[in-house]
Amino acid sequence: MTGGLVRAAAEITVWGAVLFGLAVVSISAVSPVELAVAGAAASGGAVAARRMRRAAGAEVTGVRGAARAVPALPRAVLRGLAALVVAVVARPTGATVRSVRLKPEAHAGWAAALLAASPDTCVIDVPREDTAVVHALRPEAGPLEEVVSQAGGSR
Repeated sequence: MTGGLVRAAAEITVWGAVLFGLAVVSISAVSPVELAVAGAAASGGAVAARRMRRAAGAEVTGVRGAARAVPALPRAVLRGLAALVVAVVARPTGATVRSVRLKPEAHAGWAAALLAASPDTCVIDVPREDTAVVHALRPEAGPLEEVVSQAGGSR
C-alpha cells in the first residue's frame, strides 16, 4: 500500500469509529441489528466525510503539536476548576482578555479547542491562524496556554 492509501484508510477508520461511537451512544437498547445498522451508517458517513474534506481542499495539519499539548490537559482542567470555584465564591480580580500568539506548530483549530477545554478559559475569537483571543479568570497563562503559545506571545 502506498502512503496515500494508508493515510486514506486511517482517516476513514477514525471517522468511522467516531461516527459509530456517536450512533451507539444514541441507541437506548443496543441489539445486534442496531449495531449492524450503526456500523453501516458510520462506514458510509466516514467515506462521505473524507470525500467532503478533500472536495473542500481542507488538510489535516498540526497533529504533532497537538500530541505534545494533550498531556497538559488534565492539569489545566483541574487548575481551571479551582479557579472557577474561587470565582463563584469570590469575585475574580485577575480576569482578563488577552491575545495568545500560537506557536508555528500549533494549528488554530485544535489549539483553540484545547484552550477552551480549561474551565477558566474561554476562546472568544481566532482572528488569524496564529492568534487566539481568550478570556481567562487568571492573569497568568495556564498549562495549555504555555504549551501552545510562543514565549511572550500573550498580551
